[in-house]
Amino acid sequence: MPTQGAVQIDYETLFRSGPGAIVITDSSNTIVQVNDHMLTWTGFSREELVGTSLTRLLPPADRILFSARTVPLLYLEGRVSDMSFSVLGKNREALAVHLSASRVNKGPETKTQKGASLVGMTVFLFTPRRERTAEEQHVISAVRHAEKSDVLRREAEDDLAQSAQFDALTSLLSREGLMPRFSSLVSSAPSERELVTIALGLDHFRVVNESLGQAAGDQVLRAIAQRLAGLAEEGFLCARVGGDEFVVVGSGRGRGVPLAERILELVSGAIRVDDLDIVVTASVGVSTAATSGAEGDRPASFAHLAELHVRQATTAMYKAKATGRNRWKRFTSVGDDSAVNEIRLLGEIRNGLAEAQFRLDYQPQLHVETGRLHGYEALMRWHHPDRGLIGPAGFIDVAERSGLVNQLGAWACRTAIDRCVRLNAAPDALPVTMSVNVSARQLGDPRLAEMIGELLAESGLDPALLTLEITESGLITDSPSAHRNLELLHSHGVRLSIDDFGTGYAGFAYLKDFPVDELKIDGSFVSGLGVSAEDTAIVASCIDIGHAMGMSVVAEGIETREQLERLTEMGCDIIQGYFYSMPLADEALESWQPPVS
Repeated sequence: MPTQGAVQIDYETLFRSGPGAIVITDSSNTIVQVNDHMLTWTGFSREELVGTSLTRLLPPADRILFSARTVPLLYLEGRVSDMSFSVLGKNREALAVHLSASRVNKGPETKTQKGASLVGMTVFLFTPRRERTAEEQHVISAVRHAEKSDVLRREAEDDLAQSAQFDALTSLLSREGLMPRFSSLVSSAPSERELVTIALGLDHFRVVNESLGQAAGDQVLRAIAQRLAGLAEEGFLCARVGGDEFVVVGSGRGRGVPLAERILELVSGAIRVDDLDIVVTASVGVSTAATSGAEGDRPASFAHLAELHVRQATTAMYKAKATGRNRWKRFTSVGDDSAVNEIRLLGEIRNGLAEAQFRLDYQPQLHVETGRLHGYEALMRWHHPDRGLIGPAGFIDVAERSGLVNQLGAWACRTAIDRCVRLNAAPDALPVTMSVNVSARQLGDPRLAEMIGELLAESGLDPALLTLEITESGLITDSPSAHRNLELLHSHGVRLSIDDFGTGYAGFAYLKDFPVDELKIDGSFVSGLGVSAEDTAIVASCIDIGHAMGMSVVAEGIETREQLERLTEMGCDIIQGYFYSMPLADEALESWQPPVS
């Protein structure tokens, strides 16, 4: 009882309006209450959080840290203070926080208003975590110098100008520091020497930042920079020119390929971050050229050559990313025959679009249990006036590199949606779905979701009858536009499918972070059913984990009854392949019927 004159305090009101984000969990780490600040900060409602596990709010790596470090400390000591974590908001954005917590391990049998014991409950306090960057510290220092005197101000300005030459995080050269030194190297190197320019970008570095936090990402960048600094001691220029991109420059004939392979090996070594071993890979671009040939040996031409070499190496680096990552590619001049052929092909594609030379064929998809038609996958074909029928492999890569794939994709989506409307027009018709392939370049188009939304609205098609098949490279892209498109398309009700799953770099971990409805097993694994133990195990794992994550599972490339029987035993949902039907021309859809088993 309070002493005479003591103020009565409404602790519930104080809890709800507390300045930090507060979460209370029971002994199993299930959330039993949160305060208003937690809701405002994360974007969740109280109903969305109460009754769910606290670990749901943590990225995968932080869940490991929470289970391995935080929980034992709470049991042993009853409290933890200022541990660095990330919390996932409702929009899946990682919020950097300091975590402090206190657990009721023992004491009198105090109970809540509803009669539950407080013993075993834990109070978690989350406060935003932000440290000043080295650049911010430098600016602050420079301003303080400026306040002392004009002389000190000039010294600080000189310091700032010098610091702009170096990257604040890694201490390597910045782009501003690299280019004049590179230009000087071009002008001073003997004409018989060869310049070597290496551009490297870390693969999927966004995943490190999102799962472990920016501080861990910075540790990785510093570790990579430290390894590259060893090359600087050998006379190479080493710079950090972007978020996760670096450039290495040197001279010497025949050094390009050995240097690229050496850099791949340097990057791939394990990096220790918060008691975890992190392995990252890089995509590397190589540009080599003789140092002679500057116009009249003018300084401006040296600077132009330096910029050109960096741009060429960067182009090759992105080509390495597009062809699988964790590899190097050499820059190839646009003057060679393949480039000329590509330019010619682009003109033919544009002309083919204008003259309606493209068409869609449709491969049936069937329900495994019933044998009933589920829908069709739309497959693009090009009726070339000279070369006849061309499949996607003959033109999609070129269209993707040029951006023409967005026009082709828009045409394919419109045509497929219109066809799906006609397939479902009969009043007594069973629902028939339509699947359309979307490339990584299309997925990065900021207008993709808006365009498909407009097509659906114009046609009146139920969005649930449209499935967009996305490649694994599209799923793991770092493009913010791609992530936004996925979220918007899912919110519109469009189904999303991962095509050829298992042949790329996504893995099951990516599926948790994206609104995927369907998993499509690549035909190369299906062909190995009953023949290869590895392929059989992969197919079984895809089906089991897809179902565990609430997804439908589609197998493509079914060619034999034995494959069908194995997939039926494994519980696959939908199948397609030559065993049932080759892709059908548009005019054949109305009369096609599923074969009787």
